[in-house]
Amino acid sequence: MELALNSSVLDRVVLAIEQTTCNEEFGITSATRLADLHLGRFGRAKLALSLEEVCDIELPDQVLKRFSTIGDIVEYLNRYYLPDVELSQHAAA
Repeated sequence: MELALNSSVLDRVVLAIEQTTCNEEFGITSATRLADLHLGRFGRAKLALSLEEVCDIELPDQVLKRFSTIGDIVEYLNRYYLPDVELSQHAAA
């Protein structure tokens, strides 16, 4: 169950990154480091806004400073914001 949930949240995070960087060919995985995306301060702020939109959440200011990998973001969202993603997807099926 947790693996499927992480995959669903990872898909959302990847979508937000693709929208932020306008690059779908980076090969983003949970091990991808944010530094490898070369976002800079403005890019990270833009990523935070994109995550809020894609995940329908509100992130605390400067939250992305705490993360070093995409997996860190997925774990954070999994824990605090999207614990019922898998349940809602099964209900729709």
